[in-house]
Amino acid sequence: MTRDPLHERSAAWMIGFASVLVAAGGLALGLQVDANRDVSGTGFVQLAIGALLALVALFTRARTGGFPRDGTGVFGVVAAFLGLAFLLSGVLAPGGPWMFFEVFVLLGFVALRRGDAKHGPGALVLLALLLLFRLWVTYQGSERRWELVSIDIPFLSSLPFDVLDPVKSVSLGSFTPREMNFPPAGLDFALTTALWAVGFALCAAGLALLDRSMQEHEDDRIYALVHTLPAPLAGLVERLLPESEWRALGLHGLAERALAKRIEELVRDRMTKQRELESAWRASSALSFTNSGGIAGGIQQALLDHGAPPRSVRAFDDGPSSSASGADGESSATETSARRGGNDAREKETS
Repeated sequence: MTRDPLHERSAAWMIGFASVLVAAGGLALGLQVDANRDVSGTGFVQLAIGALLALVALFTRARTGGFPRDGTGVFGVVAAFLGLAFLLSGVLAPGGPWMFFEVFVLLGFVALRRGDAKHGPGALVLLALLLLFRLWVTYQGSERRWELVSIDIPFLSSLPFDVLDPVKSVSLGSFTPREMNFPPAGLDFALTTALWAVGFALCAAGLALLDRSMQEHEDDRIYALVHTLPAPLAGLVERLLPESEWRALGLHGLAERALAKRIEELVRDRMTKQRELESAWRASSALSFTNSGGIAGGIQQALLDHGAPPRSVRAFDDGPSSSASGADGESSATETSARRGGNDAREKETS
């Protein structure tokens, strides 16, 4: 397998570009527009809690994914940390007790799924629900309704008495503009939501690009180590350990010495399995299969379609005795043909 010598540099450039996307998205998520079209910040409380949650998530992932081993890797991890912090702070409620409830939910999700590497869809669904909740709170604040929802009492709400107004409805989840950090002039919901949507999209795209670029950067590092071997041996290692499996095999994030030891163990293990498979095939090649149908018949047919070992392999497996018997058969056949030719010649002379 050949590789462009500029591939490693291109991976580093993509990490830098993804970091710029993350920075722009974090800036957009940290701003809000009031009714006078003035721009103000959303506060540092959300950012601090988002950074704490991002730190917990990165340490949980580092237990299985390892740590960066060079300057480019460290820069990418820092950018990923900031992007995740911006993203989490962007979906949290602006303040109040609801924000702490969301933090509890996120910490519980990370604690319950820390051993599961395939929790991407669940995490995205949870973040989407939290984002919808924040948008609903923002919309209620922009309409100057300082509660999550107001439920009308069926009979009392229809009575035309002003004295019953306090008991005609029940407000759930009341909040104040100050605890939600809304600007005094009111919030422009449309512009603020558009700004947050752009920031959310930039952060998500930057994180996805960072993950891909970091994977390519680690693959380049492993590739460079493998190709310190002689070319035929490096090609054999790449056939035994394809590049698409390097991340799943736990090679990313390992130190040079640990990486070399891990590759050695994997090559030895796969070579052993390959020999065991070849031995099992040679032992079963002399058996006659009868297709019984179903999965057993399908497997038998696949083995028969694979074909028997080459003739040289069969002769080697049969041993010297079979080779000698074959040579004796050929010599006897040659002698018989010679005798028949001599008899035919004498018959012609007699006639």
